[in-house]
Amino acid sequence: MDKRSLLNPDQAAAILDWIRRRPRGGERLQAFIATLYYCGPRPEEALAMRVVDVSLPEPDADDQWCELLIHTATPEVGKQWTDTGEIHEQRDLKGRAEGETRTVPGHPALTRILRQHIEDEELKPGDLLFQGESGGVLAGSVIRRAWRSARKAVLPPHVFESPTGRRVYDRPGG
Repeated sequence: MDKRSLLNPDQAAAILDWIRRRPRGGERLQAFIATLYYCGPRPEEALAMRVVDVSLPEPDADDQWCELLIHTATPEVGKQWTDTGEIHEQRDLKGRAEGETRTVPGHPALTRILRQHIEDEELKPGDLLFQGESGGVLAGSVIRRAWRSARKAVLPPHVFESPTGRRVYDRPGG
């Protein structure tokens, strides 16, 4: 991991805030990117998550850390490379045995964001946690476009041109 690619907490907070204020789907994208930032799953792992995979504490609990169950990945591989003709393909976790899962703790800031996201989107336990505008899988092109726009709007030009946060998945442990 190139340490120069890591965002500092102030940069990450500014990017998350900018994305949240986007007119189309900003709050939805903020929840997705906050999950990557605070928990570190690969983007394709976060895209595969369902509401039931998130364990949120009661709102009045002293401990506000949440837990995410990561059990599958939905990479964007292209229609020509899948048996179904879909853009995404469901796979086991990279570098893990078939069917293996992992549990990841989520910072209290993420707990607040996810609780609000689930409520605002009126998501049910079996629903995808992060959906596109029409309810399907959130498109990689939408994520990349929003990420690049947020970096450009928030970071000084010399930082934008540097490796800092160039990819949405540049994070410790990524």
